[in-house]
Amino acid sequence: MQLPWVYSQFASGIVYNICMLDIQTDKLADNIQEKVFFNFNQYYQDLLEAIAHAQQSINLETYIFKCDKLGEQIIAVLISAAQRNVEIRVLVDGAGTSIWSGPLVNKLEQAGVKTRIYHPFPWRLWHWSRSLVRMPGLSKWVYFFLNINTRNHRKVCIIDNKIVYIGSANISACHLSEQEGGEGWRDTIVKLSQVNCTDLLNAFNYAWDNLPLQERIQEFIEPINSNLRFRMNTTRHRRRVLYKDLLHRLSQCKQRIWITNAYFVPDNILLKNLIERAGKGVDVRILLPQKSDVLIMPWATCTFYERLLKAGVRIFEYLPSMLHAKTLILDDWFIVGSSNLNHRSLLHDLEVDVCISSPECKQALIQQFLIDLSYSREVQFEYWYKRSFWQRLIGRLVLYIEYWI
Repeated sequence: MQLPWVYSQFASGIVYNICMLDIQTDKLADNIQEKVFFNFNQYYQDLLEAIAHAQQSINLETYIFKCDKLGEQIIAVLISAAQRNVEIRVLVDGAGTSIWSGPLVNKLEQAGVKTRIYHPFPWRLWHWSRSLVRMPGLSKWVYFFLNINTRNHRKVCIIDNKIVYIGSANISACHLSEQEGGEGWRDTIVKLSQVNCTDLLNAFNYAWDNLPLQERIQEFIEPINSNLRFRMNTTRHRRRVLYKDLLHRLSQCKQRIWITNAYFVPDNILLKNLIERAGKGVDVRILLPQKSDVLIMPWATCTFYERLLKAGVRIFEYLPSMLHAKTLILDDWFIVGSSNLNHRSLLHDLEVDVCISSPECKQALIQQFLIDLSYSREVQFEYWYKRSFWQRLIGRLVLYIEYWI
C-alpha cells in the first residue's frame, strides 16, 4: 500500500513541524547536553555548522559515503576545516561505500584529510591503497574470506573530542527530504555536547588501526560495564556482554517494549523474550518499514509475524518512506544508534548506540514513536494468516541465509 503523494508530503510536514523542535536538555550533572533529530535535513545543517566551527579534530566514520549532492557538501566543509589545520580522519566501509575514489576524494586527501576503507573487497583495486592492510595479491583474497562478513556499520562523527553525532543516517542524499531531492528516509540521530569521547575514539582507533595483541587480551580479561553511555561491540566478548544485558533488560520489562527497526530478523532467544513479555501483559509494539532497500529483508522479517501476532505483539509498517531509524524504548531505558535486531548487528558488524538520559529527549522519542505509528499500517493477524503458500515458502527459504542478513 502506497500513500498518495499529497498525503505523504502532508504526513512528513506534520512530523517535521511537531518533532523538529530544538529539543535539548538542561545541563546535566556532568554538563552533557543531548539533542535529538528526527529529520535528516536539520541534522545535516547542524553537522555542517559543527564541522565549520571545528578547531582541533574531526573523526568521521560511516557505512555509506556517497559522492552525491550531500557528499559533495560534506567534502567541501571538511576541506575547509583541513585548511584551518584541523586534523581529520574519514573511515568508510568497503561494502557500504563501493566507490571511494575520483576527483572529489583525491581533492579531500590532497587537502590533508586522512581516509581509510574498512575491510575492502580485493577486486576493488582502487580501495586497497586506502586500506589498513598491505598484503600481496593472494593474501588479500585470504584476508577477504576471513573478514567478508565483518563490516563497520557505525555512523559517528566526533568533533574536537567533545561533540558527537550518533544515529542511523549515512552520508547519502536518500536521507534528505523530497523537497531537497532526497527520498525522505526516516532516521533518528542524537547529538551530545561536552561529552567525554574517549571510548568512542578508542573504538574508532580500533577500526582504523586494529588493536595490538596485548590490548586485545586486556580487553577480553577486563570486565565490561554494560551501563555505560555508549554501547560498542568492538570485540566478541563485549558483543556477548551487551547482548546478554539487552536480553536481561527485555526480561525485566513491566510496562512497554517499543521497537523501531529497519532490519528485523531476531534470533530465537530474542524472539522468545518478546513473546513472553507480551504474554505477561507488557505493551510490545514493533515498528518496521513497509518496503526495504534490502530486497529480501521483508521476506525474512515476515516469517516472524505469525508467532508475534499470536502472542499479542502489535506490528506496524511505516508507510510514508523508508524507515531507517533504530531505537529501543524498554520501560524507562532509551537507546538510539546504528544497531538493528538482526544477525548482522548481533554477530558481525561494528555498531554503536547511545543511552538517552534526559527527560526531554526521552519524551521526544516517545512522541515521535506515536506519530510514526499514526502514519503506519497495523498488521492484522486475520489478514496475515491468509498469506499464500508461496509467500510463506519464500520467507522460510530466506531464513536459511539469516546468518548473513
